[in-house]
Amino acid sequence: MRATAAAAEGLVGSLSDKAVEGRLRKAGAWLEHLLERLLSARMGQSLSDALGLIDSSVIKPPGKGPQWRVHARYDPGRGRFVDLKLTPTTVSEKVAHTAPEAGQTVITDRGYARVRDIATVLAKGAEFITRIGWRSLRLLDADGNVFDLISVLPDTDEATEYQVWLKGVDRPLRLILQRLPGDQMTRTAKRALRKSAKNRSKIDPRTLQSANYLMLLSSLPADQQGAEQVTELYRTRWQVELGFKRLKTLSGIDALPSADPRLARTWLLAHLIVAVLTEDLTEEILDFPPSRADASVLLTLESLAISAQDDPQRDLSTTASTDKTTENGPHA
Repeated sequence: MRATAAAAEGLVGSLSDKAVEGRLRKAGAWLEHLLERLLSARMGQSLSDALGLIDSSVIKPPGKGPQWRVHARYDPGRGRFVDLKLTPTTVSEKVAHTAPEAGQTVITDRGYARVRDIATVLAKGAEFITRIGWRSLRLLDADGNVFDLISVLPDTDEATEYQVWLKGVDRPLRLILQRLPGDQMTRTAKRALRKSAKNRSKIDPRTLQSANYLMLLSSLPADQQGAEQVTELYRTRWQVELGFKRLKTLSGIDALPSADPRLARTWLLAHLIVAVLTEDLTEEILDFPPSRADASVLLTLESLAISAQDDPQRDLSTTASTDKTTENGPHA
């Protein structure tokens, strides 16, 4: 605070530490507006068949202050976030926080396996792939009876699929099941057992049985994406997790210096803005074409490398000197 107050001297007048702190507490709405404007420039830049990875991550303050949730939609094709929302953790995960664009295929994890989220995606003119648990949704068969997911778990490694219905969704959906590799089966089963022990509850045998499978629900047309292709598309979801990891490790967004809700919100929004600007700058650098001088240097190095291969005994430093003299002309 003291450093900020000193930097403000001569720009906005004399400010005390407390005055700076008071202004930071009130800066949340303004920073949120700036973040929205920055991200609005990214809307509509994805390809019509692009993927949209929707997820959220929790950020914990020091002490017993309120926790925060960053809701995000990530574009794996461009390797960047296209929508970000900051809320307290009292606000649950919803697709609507970072609504998809028409024509996209939205990929979500089990936390979004709810009828309201599925309906939101379809209403936007997008398709979806979401992971589900064996009791996440009340699936129905063509006759309106409850679909017994456990009874159809495959005993082979190939992906299998079934047509199912959901109350509140006016079109059939695809249930895709695939047995996990042995090492993943063990990890998933152990995770389910740890969760049961932590909650001091008896684990349902069906939970352990279903833990050995990847279970997906999708609206993608079967004639466009087969069952194996849908499972491969779902596995791109790890990229949004890497995006969150970059936010936390590189920008230090989770190193909250204060448990005060208003100061914490200002801190988090400022860091999200920096992350978005960094992504824009990185993309500009990667897209910037090399200059003629850079191209000339590369050609010279390439020719020297070829000469060295043809005549290993040739002195490259002499060659480079000769080329430079030829370029600049003889000295008077």
